[in-house]
Amino acid sequence: MQSQATRTPAQRRTLSILVLLASSIASPLHAPAWPAERSETATLSGQELLKIGEIHDVQQHWQETLTYYRLALSTFRAQQQPQGIATSLVKIAAVNERQGKIRDAYDLLREAVPLYGRTKDRAGQARALLALGRMSARLGYGEEARSSLLQAQDLYRRIKQPAGRNETLINLGLLDIGEGSMERGLVLLQQAQQDARSRKDIDQQLATWLALGDAHALGDRPQEAVAAYDAGLALAEAEHRVALEAKLQFRLAAAAAADDRLEDGIRSGKRALLLSQTLHDVEAEAAAWSLLHDFYRRADRPEAEEAEQRALTLYRNRSFSVHGGR
Repeated sequence: MQSQATRTPAQRRTLSILVLLASSIASPLHAPAWPAERSETATLSGQELLKIGEIHDVQQHWQETLTYYRLALSTFRAQQQPQGIATSLVKIAAVNERQGKIRDAYDLLREAVPLYGRTKDRAGQARALLALGRMSARLGYGEEARSSLLQAQDLYRRIKQPAGRNETLINLGLLDIGEGSMERGLVLLQQAQQDARSRKDIDQQLATWLALGDAHALGDRPQEAVAAYDAGLALAEAEHRVALEAKLQFRLAAAAAADDRLEDGIRSGKRALLLSQTLHDVEAEAAAWSLLHDFYRRADRPEAEEAEQRALTLYRNRSFSVHGGR
């Protein structure tokens, strides 16, 4: 076996990657991977650090994910590589979005978008603009959200990426609805659904059913909302899209709660709970337990106390994990 001294730089870099990836793959899903020594990461390129961060990202190891993405960002900044800097910023922003840190995500994306203007990566620029539009909308910056989404839509049209263009259409529809233009928003969502069907894009069809259901729910149209959720659920079950099925079951449970259909709500809530546990989606599991607690309490059932305790425990653990990963 070669000694450390006789290995070439490329061999040492490859060995470092293998050690770091092995640590993340071998770890249980919710256990932290071995902490990387500075000497292990110092020889890695920015792209290699991003790849390791992506492994942790998939496993929802947020602290480790952010560690490697930030190391990649520092590496790219030192090398003055706008493409790498922008890519790292967008990845960190995506983690922040999932953790509910919308302002942090917004600030990172505001830095990333102009950096893409110094590259030839129009697809990356469009994705960053789309994400910035979403974050702006969630922060109540309607005008900035619309501007970013329209720019993203134009870029996707120019580079001939219909899926990206349609995703901006969905977000524009939701923005209209959030600003009170219900009919205009519904028209955009229906256009997005027709486009997704014509391209046989199952994921976007599901996204539009979910958005249409949410729009009808916001517009106090419970029957139309349930019809949209049911249509989406049938497609999700047929196509084995578990993550979307979980979201749709949760929406159906919430709709049942609004109509005092307790047994329907409990049935959908239990299914949403099982699916969230299968997906290891702690936030969704906590929300399902919380909704079930409400159903059980209203039905005067003894399961209410256990459901409440489980929800509280998961929310506390999630809060600790989020703040611990800052």
